[in-house]
Amino acid sequence: MANITLNIEKKGQWEHISYTGPINEDTEVHLMPVVSQLGPNVIFNFRKVEYVNSCGVRAWINFLREAEKGRKVIFEECTPEIVGQINMIPNFKSTAHIRSVYASYACESCDSQKWVLFEEGRNLPESSDSSIETPACEKCNKAMEMEELEDEFFAWLDAAG
Repeated sequence: MANITLNIEKKGQWEHISYTGPINEDTEVHLMPVVSQLGPNVIFNFRKVEYVNSCGVRAWINFLREAEKGRKVIFEECTPEIVGQINMIPNFKSTAHIRSVYASYACESCDSQKWVLFEEGRNLPESSDSSIETPACEKCNKAMEMEELEDEFFAWLDAAG
């Protein structure tokens, strides 16, 4: 069985759930017992998700369908892989609100890589065709490029209504 851990911490009116490990065929076993313990406001942090496979997508959608009943759900620190799932499979997000996402950037000059956090109210674009600031490489100071096409990466913003 995969090494999946859920760290649940109550902060004010919100329960913060940090998901660590893969979202795979074992996900449902770890998540379903948690549903009955959740309050009305839940934030899922995906910063430490290792990967997502097709069995995991199905397990996550089944869990989220139950978790959303009578609850407000927010996603934060979505990794590029989570964003990819949200863009391909709208039910992966369902009615959850996305507060922040990581985009992967690479420097063609020195092969340096980094993740940039896009946060609502700070630097998250309004739509997929909004212009975003290009980060400079910390090693060589050249402009870095997003590893995904910006309009495709942020496509979920247009569907977010």
